[in-house]
Amino acid sequence: MTRPVWIALTNSVSPERDDEFNRWYNEVHGKDLLSLPSMRSMTRYRVAQQITPAGQQPQHRYLAIYDLDDPKAAYEALVERRSTFTMTDTIADPMLLSYVPFFTKTND
Repeated sequence: MTRPVWIALTNSVSPERDDEFNRWYNEVHGKDLLSLPSMRSMTRYRVAQQITPAGQQPQHRYLAIYDLDDPKAAYEALVERRSTFTMTDTIADPMLLSYVPFFTKTND
C-alpha cells in the first residue's frame, strides 16, 4: 500500500557547511521528525543531476522523503513540538510539502 509522504527540500547555507548541515539533519533533525506520531521512516537524497531543457541548476540540493500514516496528525504534532526541536544556522531555504497518493501504476 502506498502511504502519504512529506517531501522536504533543503540546502545548507554554503557548500563549506554541507558536512555540518548533513550531520545535524541526519543525527538531530531526522530524529526529531521521526518522533512525531505516524512517522515511519526518512530517506535523504543528494541531487546528482537535474535534467531540464534550459539546464538550470537545482534550487535545492537535498531531498528528504518521510513515509507516514497520517499527515494531519504528524503536522499537528509538528506545530505543537517545533519549538522544542534543535535547529541549526546551517539550513537555508527549507520547503516542506505534504503529498497523498492518488494514482499508482507498476510494470507488472
